[in-house]
Amino acid sequence: MTATPVASDTRPPTPLGRPFVWLWHACAGSNLADGIYQVALPVTAVHLGGGAGGVALVAAMSRAPWLVFALFSGLLVDRCDERRLMRIVNSGRVVVLGTTALLLALGRADIAVLATAAFLLGIGETIFDTAFHTTTPGLVAPDQLERANSRLQAAEITTNQMAGPPLGGILLGLSAGLAFGATALLYLATVLALLALPASGKTAPDAPGAPGAPGAPGSPGAPGAGGDTSPAGRPGIIADIRTGLRFLVGNRTLFVYALGVGALNLAWAAVYAALPVLALPPGPLGLSSASYGSLLMVAGVSGLVVGLLSATAIGRLGARPSMALGLAGMAAGFLLPGLRPTVAVLGVGLGLTGLLILINVVTVSYRQRTVPQHLLGRVTSAYRLIAFGCLPVGSALAGVIGSHFGPRPVLVLAGCVVCAAAIPMTVYTRPATDASAHTA
Repeated sequence: MTATPVASDTRPPTPLGRPFVWLWHACAGSNLADGIYQVALPVTAVHLGGGAGGVALVAAMSRAPWLVFALFSGLLVDRCDERRLMRIVNSGRVVVLGTTALLLALGRADIAVLATAAFLLGIGETIFDTAFHTTTPGLVAPDQLERANSRLQAAEITTNQMAGPPLGGILLGLSAGLAFGATALLYLATVLALLALPASGKTAPDAPGAPGAPGAPGSPGAPGAGGDTSPAGRPGIIADIRTGLRFLVGNRTLFVYALGVGALNLAWAAVYAALPVLALPPGPLGLSSASYGSLLMVAGVSGLVVGLLSATAIGRLGARPSMALGLAGMAAGFLLPGLRPTVAVLGVGLGLTGLLILINVVTVSYRQRTVPQHLLGRVTSAYRLIAFGCLPVGSALAGVIGSHFGPRPVLVLAGCVVCAAAIPMTVYTRPATDASAHTA
């Protein structure tokens, strides 16, 4: 790698700009709301007498949209102004959560109401998250993506993992309706923050010569593209989605990242399904629920620190060493407590998993820098379909292995999965200059 000029180290960084600040506020507010309702949904299901089956139903309904709606959400983002779309989605979340809060306050809510709310909120999540990740490249310069994404990652961890769950617990202690109502107000605040963003200036996809328009170079309806078009000459839904999938599979680094992040999420879900069995009685650590919850905060604090420092680390070390460091920390964080299950080792392991933020910043920045803007929604949704689709697989795998062999083999296997994913992900990681040069 070419050494970084000394002048770039002494020059103050360019401000990310006021529009990005408003996007950051929207990120923080939305993730705080997410952290509250992700606690409120299952706890309220228990209070309504749903039992294990009711809790599982609500959890499944909240994740199902990523499997059945993700690809369509990417198409929607590419065809619409993503910033307006985020405002519409969060306005819809206000309505769903406000209605649920009202039904809870009136004593008219049941498991069916919660499951419906979870499914509608899950649909909103697929659209909002995809639109959010396509907005950042339009607000900051390509060489600022690592700084921007590191700040967004730090905001997400602080609000979603550290502040949201405890705040949700406090609100639930007062009233379930209050918890859902407060979440609705937070989403309303993000709508106001998103109103401060300028319009994206996106050209309508069916405008003559627009990227992705019929006859435009590289569009599904262009000569030799092989895509299908509607009778009106506009690319069909299936053809548009197929274009995004082809780009993802055709970009080797991006496809390796998608598969690798899927493997990492599988390992993550397996570990967090096995940790309570390891840590709580009658497990070997025998921690109380309060002590276990406090210990989990180590991962959040570590992730926050890494998030704040990740842009500097990637700038000094380079993308590939940063990727290797993040993967090594994640693998060690899973393997160590599996091999030696003590409270101290588990605390160290959870702290090491905070290095995964380096992986997130490298992969997200590469995707935003590499994928053309008119394809970014579809490619992002296809990418996240692979990544998020592996989460339930990891949980199920932990259940099967843990029931036969105990929680420790689950952690060891998860660490081995991370090690296996680390090889191709590190090999295919490119410097930012290489990524920015690829715009096909």
